[in-house]
Amino acid sequence: MNIREIENAIIEKLKTSFPEVLVQGFPDKPAEFILLHPIGALLVHYQGSNYTSTNALGFISQDNKKEFSITVVTRNLRFNAGAYEYIDKVKAVLTGFEPDGCSKLSASKDFFISENGGIWQYGINFVLSTPNIQDLDI
Repeated sequence: MNIREIENAIIEKLKTSFPEVLVQGFPDKPAEFILLHPIGALLVHYQGSNYTSTNALGFISQDNKKEFSITVVTRNLRFNAGAYEYIDKVKAVLTGFEPDGCSKLSASKDFFISENGGIWQYGINFVLSTPNIQDLDI
């Protein structure tokens, strides 16, 4: 699976589990994003990846550890439908989720991003592995 397909699989999983909020890919122009939804949003984006060294002789065969972040955007911090609740729920829903051709997602970190006018943003990151194997036909 490529990056976009994995991101789309994560988005669909979250949409199924969180019909009460906006779930979408992170906006192309984040500075222009305004939370219009009455509860909040879950925004998914690719953070980057690391590659293992190869032990194969004559060709490249690596594990590619990809990291995806879900930005939790809410109108409150601690109460029902607050940032803390959504961080815990997202972690529960995505931990162990296995997009086709990938390892299971595991949580790697969560962190505060910002608060502005009562709109709270936290991130929760997940990692999975995909194979990176040299195409010998090229």
